[in-house]
Amino acid sequence: MNERRTILVRYDEIGLKGKNRDQFINRLVKNIQMQMKDLEGLKFKVPHGRIFIHCSKKSTEECIRRLQKIPGIASASVGVTREPEFDALAAVGVEWIEPLMQPGKAFKFCVRTNRADKSYPHKSPEIDRQVGSRILGQLHSKGLEVSIKEADFILEIEIGQDETVVFNNRTPGLRGLPVGSSGDILGLISGGIDSPVALYRMMKRGCRAHGIFFDNRPFMGRGGYDKVVKLSKLLNGYQGKSKLYVVPFEDIQVAIRDHCRPAHRVVLYRRMMYRIAQAVAQQKGCLALATGESVGQVASQTIENLNAVSDVVTLSVFRPLIGMNKQEIINEAKELESYDISIEPHPDCCSAFMPPRPSTRAKIVDLEIDETKYPWEVLMLEAMAKMETVDLDTLTV
Repeated sequence: MNERRTILVRYDEIGLKGKNRDQFINRLVKNIQMQMKDLEGLKFKVPHGRIFIHCSKKSTEECIRRLQKIPGIASASVGVTREPEFDALAAVGVEWIEPLMQPGKAFKFCVRTNRADKSYPHKSPEIDRQVGSRILGQLHSKGLEVSIKEADFILEIEIGQDETVVFNNRTPGLRGLPVGSSGDILGLISGGIDSPVALYRMMKRGCRAHGIFFDNRPFMGRGGYDKVVKLSKLLNGYQGKSKLYVVPFEDIQVAIRDHCRPAHRVVLYRRMMYRIAQAVAQQKGCLALATGESVGQVASQTIENLNAVSDVVTLSVFRPLIGMNKQEIINEAKELESYDISIEPHPDCCSAFMPPRPSTRAKIVDLEIDETKYPWEVLMLEAMAKMETVDLDTLTV
């Protein structure tokens, strides 16, 4: 058996980009190459509408695992090169399908061919029929059936000018757009469930999502910091080249506690976080902010309070979870594999000095009056001067 393998990488949304399509494809190829840079012997080909990765048999499983974590990929299939003869192509199908069948249970399959080499004498529908009939002839007695719409297994054949490749069932990808095609953003990240999911969603829309964390170790201990670092490292596995900015926040929170109305504390915290996040974003070349806020989930996330915190920034604020309920977010966190980290017990920054009755409809004019009672501009500059930058590519956790 030939030890060489060919992986076919498919994209869908990129294919709708018209004249800009090549830019998105090139970005996706670069992202794949970056994620595969430590694997030896890979060769890439990019014919129209396809990305091919040639690799050794032993590296195939690892390649597929990594492709599943790269936004912009619709699916991937592993293939083997064969002579473009019906019997040879059908033999691969039998080899792959038979182990998947169970005694006494029907198993459905179909064959789909892409004839890139138009000089090949047989058209795609005929290849499908000829190869499919040969497979069915050998396995029909064991319960094999043909089904175009409900196939348990799809054998795909690529008839190319240089080679003919037979591909196994598709492994689904994350879909969306390749990271970097939509620019950099800065996401407010905590150790909770919501913000990692929000940044994950933004990555799938082509953004490279850096994180900013507001730290309060003197009052909260190191646990929150350690959680955020782990979550940020996990997220970086889907994109690479991202940074985490850690801003000390305790002096600002103490000033708000000591000088402002208790009911306004949480919203005032958030306004300061937004101000600092915008300043860091502009300093680092990020084009927008992102948060894990969802309407009505907590007191600070009523529409009135969301308006009040957004009022202090001019950058766009993306809230990809805004209409989701908590269970939907939890389900996505489990898919992302961030959930178990997020539920490790530790309070977040905003829980420090939490008032007994936080305001749910804070008025901007009242918040601005409170902000005259402490030197927020000075405290903001001091916090930014002490900011720590974590390079997530080189970080080990």
